[in-house]
Amino acid sequence: MTNSLELKSKRAALVTKISYVALLVILAYTTFVPGLPEGVSVALVLAVKYIPLLIVLPGLLLNKLRSYVWLCFIVLFYFTRAFVDAYMQESWLSADTFITVITMVLFLAAMYFVKWEKLQGKSL
Repeated sequence: MTNSLELKSKRAALVTKISYVALLVILAYTTFVPGLPEGVSVALVLAVKYIPLLIVLPGLLLNKLRSYVWLCFIVLFYFTRAFVDAYMQESWLSADTFITVITMVLFLAAMYFVKWEKLQGKSL
Protein backbone atom coordinates (compact mmCIF):
# COMPACT_ATOMS: atom_id res chain seq x y z
CA MET A 1 0.00 0.00 0.00
CA THR A 2 2.88 2.36 0.73
CA ASN A 3 4.23 2.01 -2.81
CA SER A 4 0.80 2.86 -4.17
CA LEU A 5 0.62 5.95 -1.94
CA GLU A 6 4.13 7.00 -2.94
CA LEU A 7 3.23 6.75 -6.62
CA LYS A 8 -0.01 8.69 -6.12
CA SER A 9 1.87 11.28 -4.10
CA LYS A 10 4.53 11.74 -6.77
CA ARG A 11 1.90 12.09 -9.47
CA ALA A 12 -0.04 14.64 -7.42
CA ALA A 13 3.14 16.64 -6.82
CA LEU A 14 3.89 16.61 -10.55
CA VAL A 15 0.37 17.69 -11.49
CA THR A 16 0.55 20.43 -8.86
CA LYS A 17 3.82 21.78 -10.23
CA ILE A 18 2.65 21.64 -13.85
CA SER A 19 -0.60 23.44 -13.07
CA TYR A 20 1.32 25.95 -10.92
CA VAL A 21 3.53 26.84 -13.90
CA ALA A 22 0.49 26.92 -16.19
CA LEU A 23 -1.20 29.37 -13.82
CA LEU A 24 1.87 31.61 -13.83
CA VAL A 25 1.97 31.55 -17.63
CA ILE A 26 -1.71 32.37 -18.10
CA LEU A 27 -1.49 35.16 -15.52
CA ALA A 28 1.33 36.70 -17.56
CA TYR A 29 -0.70 36.19 -20.74
CA THR A 30 -3.70 38.03 -19.28
CA THR A 31 -1.41 40.89 -18.32
CA PHE A 32 0.08 41.44 -21.78
CA VAL A 33 -2.52 40.34 -24.33
CA PRO A 34 -5.45 42.66 -23.68
CA GLY A 35 -2.95 45.38 -22.90
CA LEU A 36 -2.75 47.56 -19.84
CA PRO A 37 -4.19 51.05 -19.62
CA GLU A 38 -1.71 53.80 -20.33
CA GLY A 39 0.39 54.77 -17.34
CA VAL A 40 -0.01 51.46 -15.49
CA SER A 41 3.23 49.77 -14.48
CA VAL A 42 3.61 46.27 -15.90
CA ALA A 43 6.00 45.38 -13.09
CA LEU A 44 3.45 46.40 -10.47
CA VAL A 45 0.66 44.38 -12.09
CA LEU A 46 2.88 41.30 -12.38
CA ALA A 47 4.05 41.73 -8.79
CA VAL A 48 0.48 41.83 -7.51
CA LYS A 49 -0.37 38.71 -9.52
CA TYR A 50 2.81 36.75 -8.81
CA ILE A 51 4.01 37.56 -5.28
CA PRO A 52 1.32 35.52 -3.45
CA LEU A 53 2.12 32.49 -5.60
CA LEU A 54 5.90 32.92 -5.46
CA ILE A 55 5.93 33.01 -1.65
CA VAL A 56 5.31 29.25 -1.52
CA LEU A 57 7.61 28.31 -4.42
CA PRO A 58 10.65 27.29 -2.32
CA GLY A 59 8.51 24.95 -0.23
CA LEU A 60 6.88 23.47 -3.32
CA LEU A 61 10.24 22.66 -4.83
CA LEU A 62 11.21 20.90 -1.58
CA ASN A 63 7.81 19.15 -1.31
CA LYS A 64 7.01 20.71 2.07
CA LEU A 65 3.46 19.87 3.08
CA ARG A 66 2.88 23.21 4.78
CA SER A 67 3.65 25.01 1.50
CA TYR A 68 1.12 22.87 -0.34
CA VAL A 69 -1.53 23.70 2.27
CA TRP A 70 -0.77 27.42 1.99
CA LEU A 71 -0.88 27.15 -1.79
CA CYS A 72 -4.43 25.81 -1.53
CA PHE A 73 -5.50 28.85 0.48
CA ILE A 74 -3.78 31.25 -1.91
CA VAL A 75 -5.24 29.61 -5.01
CA LEU A 76 -8.77 30.11 -3.67
CA PHE A 77 -8.40 33.86 -4.23
CA TYR A 78 -7.37 33.32 -7.86
CA PHE A 79 -10.22 30.85 -8.34
CA THR A 80 -12.82 33.23 -6.91
CA ARG A 81 -11.73 36.16 -9.07
CA ALA A 82 -11.49 34.05 -12.23
CA PHE A 83 -14.82 32.31 -11.64
CA VAL A 84 -16.69 35.57 -11.14
CA ASP A 85 -15.01 37.14 -14.17
CA ALA A 86 -15.73 34.06 -16.31
CA TYR A 87 -19.36 34.05 -15.20
CA MET A 88 -19.75 37.69 -16.23
CA GLN A 89 -18.40 37.04 -19.76
CA GLU A 90 -20.68 36.50 -22.74
CA SER A 91 -18.48 33.71 -24.10
CA TRP A 92 -17.46 30.72 -22.00
CA LEU A 93 -14.16 30.50 -23.89
CA SER A 94 -11.98 33.04 -22.14
CA ALA A 95 -8.74 33.23 -20.19
CA ASP A 96 -10.78 33.44 -16.99
CA THR A 97 -12.36 30.08 -17.77
CA PHE A 98 -8.92 28.54 -18.20
CA ILE A 99 -7.71 30.13 -14.96
CA THR A 100 -10.76 28.68 -13.20
CA VAL A 101 -10.00 25.18 -14.50
CA ILE A 102 -6.28 25.44 -13.76
CA THR A 103 -6.91 26.62 -10.19
CA MET A 104 -9.33 23.74 -9.60
CA VAL A 105 -6.77 21.22 -10.83
CA LEU A 106 -4.04 22.90 -8.78
CA PHE A 107 -6.15 22.91 -5.62
CA LEU A 108 -7.22 19.28 -5.95
CA ALA A 109 -3.74 18.00 -6.80
CA ALA A 110 -2.17 19.88 -3.90
CA MET A 111 -4.80 18.64 -1.44
CA TYR A 112 -4.42 15.04 -2.57
CA PHE A 113 -0.64 15.35 -2.30
CA VAL A 114 -1.00 16.48 1.32
CA LYS A 115 -3.52 13.72 2.05
CA TRP A 116 -1.36 10.95 0.61
CA GLU A 117 1.80 12.24 2.27
CA LYS A 118 0.00 12.38 5.64
CA LEU A 119 -1.19 8.79 5.15
CA GLN A 120 2.47 7.82 4.75
CA GLY A 121 3.20 9.34 8.16
CA LYS A 122 4.76 12.63 7.09
CA SER A 123 4.10 15.66 9.26
CA LEU A 124 3.39 19.27 8.41
